[in-house]
Amino acid sequence: MNIVIYGNEKLLMKQQLAKLKKKYHTDEENMSFIVYYLNETSMSEILSDALTPPFLSEYKMIVLRQPIFLTSEKQKEISEEDIITFIDYLAHDNPTTIFVIYHDVMNFDKRKKAVKALRKYAKFYEIEKVNRHDLYKLAREAIKKREAIINDDALNLLLERTGDDLEAVSNQVEKLCLYTKNIQIQDVNRLVSRPIEENVFALTNAILSHDLSQVSFIYHDLMISNHEPIALIALIAHSLRNLYQVKLLERKGYSDKEMVSILGLNPRAVYPIRMNAKKFEIDDLLYKLHQLSELDVKIKTGMIDKKKGLELFLMSI
Repeated sequence: MNIVIYGNEKLLMKQQLAKLKKKYHTDEENMSFIVYYLNETSMSEILSDALTPPFLSEYKMIVLRQPIFLTSEKQKEISEEDIITFIDYLAHDNPTTIFVIYHDVMNFDKRKKAVKALRKYAKFYEIEKVNRHDLYKLAREAIKKREAIINDDALNLLLERTGDDLEAVSNQVEKLCLYTKNIQIQDVNRLVSRPIEENVFALTNAILSHDLSQVSFIYHDLMISNHEPIALIALIAHSLRNLYQVKLLERKGYSDKEMVSILGLNPRAVYPIRMNAKKFEIDDLLYKLHQLSELDVKIKTGMIDKKKGLELFLMSI
């Protein structure tokens, strides 16, 4: 039997795989559940195992991870001969092997012969992102199941900080319910860290407002979370660039819709960026961008350590 678990909601994908393991009574202990990564094991070895009958159980499950050859990208470990063999296996699969293709990015290339063969010979479980309404409902149900309650403000903040990632929501719900059975907004503030984009947004505002104490507080929080200084520099520069470009386009009379088209920003992001940009002078934004550009050159040429360089930039406000 051939099965495809495919999508971008990782928690639900894991749960679907767990259901299949339970249904066919496969597990690692009796060697009836094996996971292969295509960048580590050859296709011929994987298919050879798939054709081999199970030893201590009625079925065995083989999970194929990293099937990049099914996307528009080329996978150097996979030859045309491998793909032909793969398609042939799908058409003549071993009935005692549950052969699972597991891919947590929705980017299969429908034009490829191997993908067309999967559509013909495999059962698909396509698992898409949970929408905001369902995420809200699932989070509240998970909290209730743990005999806890949460008020609306706290739940909204929780979902803001975890985004649309169901797995992240689940992990944070578990943590919050262990901490208290009556979850308030201060509990979410204390236990659920802000996403890096939110921290960088706040850090950028503190830099432009010359608020050294707030800069120090946010930077310390980011360092505790082990964020890479080079990545932080790039994110601060990106945040400043958005403010500068939106402010410049607004001066020229462009609408929010036109800014989305020109800058490629999320439509929901333009309005808050534009309102935030009103608080700062365009020359100050340009000066900070110039400073970051010079810092980037110094780091890349070895003139200054990346962490020290970032700290000096932040202290110079």
